[in-house]
Amino acid sequence: MKAKLLVAAVLALAVLLAPMSCTPTQQGAWIGGATGATAGAILSHHHRSRGALIGGVAGGIIGAMIGHTYEYYKFCPACGRRFHASKLYCPYDGAPLQMVQ
Repeated sequence: MKAKLLVAAVLALAVLLAPMSCTPTQQGAWIGGATGATAGAILSHHHRSRGALIGGVAGGIIGAMIGHTYEYYKFCPACGRRFHASKLYCPYDGAPLQMVQ
């Protein structure tokens, strides 16, 4: 019964806090953590609390990594599109990208 309450609390917290997160990395961490905690509690029949904890940590790390790939740090001054920090030039018009401030 305690494990069900823990899972419900983690999911409720993630649902409330994920939209308030500032960056895609933070949102991915919240959503991944909640999903991992739920899956860990469901799949771990004998140790639900431990499964929820391990699943939540793993899900949070993976979710943050996925969310980070959606972060945009540069933009094209010519067309206004945004790009990941690894890009140097706009693939659409060749203009040098500038950092988002």
